Amino acid sequence: MQPDMIYAMGPKAYVLLPARVLAIMQSFVVGDEGQREAGGILIGSHRGDHIEIKDCTVPLRSDVRKRFLFDRKDRGHQKAAMTAWNSSGGTETFVGEWHSHPEDYPRPSSLDRSTWRDITMRENRKVIFMIVGRKELWAGWGKTGVIEPIYPVI
Repeated sequence: MQPDMIYAMGPKAYVLLPARVLAIMQSFVVGDEGQREAGGILIGSHRGDHIEIKDCTVPLRSDVRKRFLFDRKDRGHQKAAMTAWNSSGGTETFVGEWHSHPEDYPRPSSLDRSTWRDITMRENRKVIFMIVGRKELWAGWGKTGVIEPIYPVI
């Protein structure tokens, strides 16, 4: 298994992505023709300026999955976030979202960026965004409409 990943959001702000969560997301990589994009939410906790991802949801029945589109529609994602919140005593919650792209080195589309801007305008904390490609993972963070890429330090 791969090691846990740590991403820098700034000189003293980090995101921890456990290998177990990365493996779940990578299991939905879009490879062959006809496969569809997948995605879900990232569940974790804010620890000062840091974000610790602890889990993720996977595509659910009511989500829209197409070759070049994933639209999170199923209420089960919200339910998972609420379950994490309640079982953790209010420390774990929605910290971001992820989806796959049918390319080796994914980059956010204009639709991705527009959707993410909307999310960051509703959230009062930093939000993490990840796109899983066949060979690479793109990661970024956003707040108040601004999205910035982040890079692994480990």
